[in-house]
Amino acid sequence: MYTFNQALETLASRGRLERVTEAVSLEEIPQMIRKSDTAFLFENTGTGYRIASNLCTRENFCALFDMEWKELQERVVQAFDNPIDPVVSNEWPFEDVESDLRKLPVLKYYDSDPGPYITAGVFVTECETRNLSYHRILVKGKDTCTTRICHRHTWECYTRNDRHIDVAVCLGLDPALLFAAAISTPEPMDETTLAGGFYNAPIEMVTVQNGLSVPACSEIVLLGELTSEQGEEGPFVDMTGTLDLVRQQPVLKITRILQRKDPIYYALTPGRGEHSFLMGFGKLPLIYRELKKMCRVKELAFTDGGIDWLGCSVSIAKQNNEEPKRVIETALEAHKSLKHVFVFDEDIDILSPEDRLWALSTRFQADRDMHVYPDSPGSSLDPSSEPGEDRRKTCKAGFDCTIPLDKERKDFEKVI
Repeated sequence: MYTFNQALETLASRGRLERVTEAVSLEEIPQMIRKSDTAFLFENTGTGYRIASNLCTRENFCALFDMEWKELQERVVQAFDNPIDPVVSNEWPFEDVESDLRKLPVLKYYDSDPGPYITAGVFVTECETRNLSYHRILVKGKDTCTTRICHRHTWECYTRNDRHIDVAVCLGLDPALLFAAAISTPEPMDETTLAGGFYNAPIEMVTVQNGLSVPACSEIVLLGELTSEQGEEGPFVDMTGTLDLVRQQPVLKITRILQRKDPIYYALTPGRGEHSFLMGFGKLPLIYRELKKMCRVKELAFTDGGIDWLGCSVSIAKQNNEEPKRVIETALEAHKSLKHVFVFDEDIDILSPEDRLWALSTRFQADRDMHVYPDSPGSSLDPSSEPGEDRRKTCKAGFDCTIPLDKERKDFEKVI
C-alpha cells in the first residue's frame, strides 16, 4: 500500500516522475502538464502546497504495482470476488486548517473554464453502504461550490435523503483507491473493499468530524454538505476534448478542511490522458470479467483515439467462428457507452496501433466481419449520438479481425 507521497516517490525511483523545483504559478502549471504525459510534482508553487499531476496512466500503474497490463486487470477482477473490509484506525493523520477553498491551489485549466475546478476529488458518502466516486467541483467562493452529480449511486443517496447529505471529498489517495473510486459497479459497493481485495489487506480509515470514515492516506479532506440548492456548473472540457453542457447542479457547502503536514494537492487535467484513463480503467475490469466467462481472453484495452470510453480492442484464442460476434455483444452489454469493439487473434499486439490496423487490413472483410447495431443506447460524451427518450442513441459496430478457422492460418501470419 502507498500514501500518495510514497506513490510519487516510487515513480521517481523508476524514472517516471519529473520534479519541478523552480517557482511556478498556478497559471503556468496547466500549460506545463498539457505538454507532456510525464507525472509531475511541482514543489514550489507559492501556495504552501505541492501539486502533483499525471499520476494515473497505464504505464505508471504498471510501474507502481510492478505488474504487466494483463496481470493488473486480472488482479482487479480477482479483487471483485475477494473484497476485504477496511479497518478504522485511532491514529489521527490530519490537522485542521482554515476552511477557505480560496487558499487551496485549485487550478483553472482552460480559458473556457468558468472558474477553478477541483478535478480529482473522491467523494465519500454513506447511505446503505459507503460509496467512493469522482465528481468535479467548480469553486465559487470561500465555502461554496457546484458539483456535477451523474444519476448513479451518489445521486440516489442524495435524492433519497431529501437532497441533503454529508460528504467528505478526499484528494491524494493510494493509487488502488484512485482506480477503485473510478469503477462504476452495477450495484452499490464499498470501493474500499475492492482496494483491500486488490492488496489482500484492509484499507485503513479514520472517522472524521461529520461521522464519515475516510481513507487515512488522504492528503486533503474537504468536509461538507451537498444541499438542495442548485447552481450553474460548466462549461467543462470533457474527456473527448469537447465542451460539456452548462447545467443546474447541486451546491456543495464546505464546512471544514483537513490535511496532512506538507500536503500534496492532486490536479487532474480535464480532457487529457489521465482523465480518460481513469474513467476507462473504471470500466475495463467489468468488461474483462464478463469476457472471461465466455472466451479465452489474452488482452483487453481501450483503443487510442477512443478516449478510453467509446472503443475497445480484445485479443482472444478463438475457438469457433461465431465467438468474435459473441465477444462483441458481451463487451457492448458490459459497458453501455461502448460504441466500437475490435476483436483480434492472440498474435496481434492490441496496444500497437500499427498491429491493429495491419490485422484490420489483412483479416477483415466488411460484408462478412462487421456487425452493426443501430438504435442502441449511446453516450452523452459522443457528440455524434442522437437524443433519445431516456439517453442518447447511437449506431454501434463490431469488427471481427480474426482469421477464419476454415482458412489456412499460415496465409494470414507474418513471416518477417
